[in-house]
Amino acid sequence: KQWYQRRVRGQDSLPDGMTADLKHLRGVALVNRNSQPNIISYLNALDLPVDPGRRFAYLFSRQEKWSHDDIIPYLEDLIGPGLTVTSLLLKHCRSTTDPKTKQKVYNSKIRS
Repeated sequence: KQWYQRRVRGQDSLPDGMTADLKHLRGVALVNRNSQPNIISYLNALDLPVDPGRRFAYLFSRQEKWSHDDIIPYLEDLIGPGLTVTSLLLKHCRSTTDPKTKQKVYNSKIRS
């Protein structure tokens, strides 16, 4: 599969009257906020493995640490009877606090 990467320079790349908001990319793109400008890579939740273990392995192969808000769109379709986002995160992730942002981040329980 071909991955698309594009540097986003912000509002100046859109037609007049349109507003850029990274929330519009929820579940279809991975945003690397550690680069300036942000780098956006195509990552559609619908293209991910259905098996939760394989999905987490794939997600962590793309990005080492995930914020809660960033990983949730990639888990929502796995939720069903007896399976919650919290139970998935507890089973497949360990959480730490990012020293820079003071927010909880998730990384793989499996050491690479």
